[in-house]
Amino acid sequence: MLTGRVLSFAVAVALITPLLASCSGEPERPLPTGPGIAMTERGPTGVSVTFRYYAPDADSVGLIGDAYFTDPDHIASNLAHDARLGDQWRPGDVSHPLVAQPPAPLTRGADGVWELTTAMPAGTFSYGFVEGDCDRAAACAGRYDPSNPPPFADDQRAGHQRASQIFVPANPAFDSTDLAYEADARGDLAGLVSHRTYPSSQTLHPSGEHALGLYLPAGYDDARAEPYPLLILSHGMLENETAWFADGRAAQILDHAIAAGSIPPVVMVTTDFGGLSEELPGSARFHDAYVTELVDNVLPWVEQELHVSHERHDRAFAGLSMGGALGVGLLEHHPDIFGWYGLWSAAPVPEGWRVRDAHQREAIRAALGIHIGVGLHDGIAGISRSSPERAEDYRELGAEVTELNVPGAHTWQVWRAQLHHFLTTTAFRDWAPAS
Repeated sequence: MLTGRVLSFAVAVALITPLLASCSGEPERPLPTGPGIAMTERGPTGVSVTFRYYAPDADSVGLIGDAYFTDPDHIASNLAHDARLGDQWRPGDVSHPLVAQPPAPLTRGADGVWELTTAMPAGTFSYGFVEGDCDRAAACAGRYDPSNPPPFADDQRAGHQRASQIFVPANPAFDSTDLAYEADARGDLAGLVSHRTYPSSQTLHPSGEHALGLYLPAGYDDARAEPYPLLILSHGMLENETAWFADGRAAQILDHAIAAGSIPPVVMVTTDFGGLSEELPGSARFHDAYVTELVDNVLPWVEQELHVSHERHDRAFAGLSMGGALGVGLLEHHPDIFGWYGLWSAAPVPEGWRVRDAHQREAIRAALGIHIGVGLHDGIAGISRSSPERAEDYRELGAEVTELNVPGAHTWQVWRAQLHHFLTTTAFRDWAPAS
């Protein structure tokens, strides 16, 4: 049986990922020009975004996703919030998925294209559209923008794609926020992204093959003398291996960190912890199934197909939410696999892991670098409290801990900031660029 903490965690995560289960595939219809971004001379942000959607037969169209803003103190226990569009954005606001409110309506044009124009602050935002009446966004079936599809949308092996994304640059005259590390990198600095499958001895759906996402850095050379460091990223509940490329902008964040010399060129793999066993998410056996998949299937495939290091000091693991809990398990119970860890908004770990033995305490101390972070307004399963407590606990055990706690809830706005900070302060910290 699911424990109360894990059950409430699963329900809450289901609420804040409404597009995951509801976005249907690309519609067979003419495509508008997609979202438009314009610098303006008007507040509050000096940037406007026009969302467009072609639906000539629809009676109404609404905007869903996390292109809504709130004072973080106003996020309720049911994840309702101010749900203001960018025209009402105020400094200190955070982005949050629309959950308990109806979506903002678009206006229909004579050509059948529906539009909504609003100011937007800097950053990356997920969005989609819902046709017809919708009183509660989380309960409405929506779809991504067919003129701006998410990564791997045309790959049936990639599973359900949740939404489209848009990166909004800052207007320096209005907003000093610098999130350029989320923008597309210059062509010669951009790594190669692909969606792959590998043989798996325990995957259930379908049997025999499991999926992963792959990033190869710009200029990747399979014949170079020095193997590449490896970064493994894990998603959260109800997501899959595509999430870090779509919502997380991991490829763009890596592109910029590598170009800046913050980290060496690295190979990144995003795993999918779904469909590996029938064990309850969050249980010790669930954790064991993921470790088995890493050790027996993922890493052997990566080491055979790619020119990556086999050494612990060249390997990093990071995850969010349930993926963060998997990272805690790897750090404390399997410290020989990875040297660097990012543990973000980590979900509750199995009850039996609360008390550590001498081997686990030594494993924590032996980590080369641990990065821990959370959204300060994360109301799910006590995570906003337990994450700082874990950081302090690890420090008291003598571990090297870097901590980043930021305004926000259980959202990608928080986790993109964590990944960027992890790469620029912690991961592969012993590397130095050639002079």
